[in-house]
Amino acid sequence: MQIHLACNHCDQLIFIDVLKPEQMAICPNCQCKLHTGKNNSEQKVVALSICAIIMLLSALFYPFISFSEQGITQTITLLDAGTILFTFNSPLLGILIDITIIFLPLTLLVFFVLIHIGLLKILPVRYSIKLLKLLFNLIPWVMSEIFLIGILISMVKIMSIADISFGLSFYSFCSFIIFYLMCLSQLDRKKLWHQILKPDSAPLIGSPARAIENNLKACHTCQLLTNESICSRCNSKTFFRTPSSIQKVTALLVTSIMLYIPANFYPIMHTWVLNQDEPATILGGIMTLWQMGSYPIAIIIFIASIIIPLAKISVLSMLCYVVSYKKNIGYSSQHQYTKIYQITEFIGKWSMLDVFVVAVLVALVQLGALMSITPGKGAIFFAAMVFTSMLAAHAFDPRLLWDKSNRLSKNNKRDI
Repeated sequence: MQIHLACNHCDQLIFIDVLKPEQMAICPNCQCKLHTGKNNSEQKVVALSICAIIMLLSALFYPFISFSEQGITQTITLLDAGTILFTFNSPLLGILIDITIIFLPLTLLVFFVLIHIGLLKILPVRYSIKLLKLLFNLIPWVMSEIFLIGILISMVKIMSIADISFGLSFYSFCSFIIFYLMCLSQLDRKKLWHQILKPDSAPLIGSPARAIENNLKACHTCQLLTNESICSRCNSKTFFRTPSSIQKVTALLVTSIMLYIPANFYPIMHTWVLNQDEPATILGGIMTLWQMGSYPIAIIIFIASIIIPLAKISVLSMLCYVVSYKKNIGYSSQHQYTKIYQITEFIGKWSMLDVFVVAVLVALVQLGALMSITPGKGAIFFAAMVFTSMLAAHAFDPRLLWDKSNRLSKNNKRDI
């Protein structure tokens, strides 16, 4: 049996046999990974999901971290990280923490178990389609691993002024992240879509060129190749290219820039020592860490909070310019632009690191008049900036880069 795929980065058509376990299909045109063969993926996903659920639930209700200073001790659970933010009039940050590190991963893991033990076969087809669409769209917004790095950075920040101890819940949370990432690595999306409906027959293809040159569209939801306007498997509208991709990216990038300015102007947090306010902006916090001698942490925060957002906005702006104004792009340039886009899309959510650092410090450092930390307006603007820049990256269609060549005839530039 042969599988027909269209690379979602360059639109190259690929014909491959069913992959054996650990085999990987690589696009010969842009070198992007297309598919990986998996063995017993259903059983592995179920086992890893159950382990991750147990570890996450264990991390919720027991002491997570303890903070002690001059005989005063503050102990928090994982749930406190979001709850305490509500008491400081930062409900948006509190909701963000609870959803991205607890609610979303827990929901995904429960449904991973259910769909791999037969839920898709029981549900009506239309509900199975909606469920898979929802789950796959939610995966990029889970940020538990970033929160863990934020915890470690927060500990480095305050170890010099207080005693820190980790509870059993912290180690459970670390185990949950390991199991969760392993579970994602075993998830076979193509096999799940095939449970709902296998394609009746392969579309007629003249030659293994690009899908658009054969009047074919790859469904953006389930990747089914079709020449119809509605996908026969998931009922999504199909397009040769994402409609108004450049316009959407541009609008989101402008919004990101507008949010990035107040995110750096307003304090991201306030440190209260003996009722004296010491506000800190993102750049001010980095400089403080550098002066304290915490050079690695200062560099990590600088890269995550300053370099990555600016680089992401610059890269996406450059790609929009290339697609809009360059008439022809050489193969080597197309390949480089695609790699740059992949990296930009992957590292986007790591800019949330500084927001999570603030959330941990706010939840942990509450010692009354002696010392306390509260969130600043800058944290809200920064979180909003990260989300809009992530949406911008997802809105960009990298296949447009590969359309800027002489191989694509004018007759095939419709619906782009």
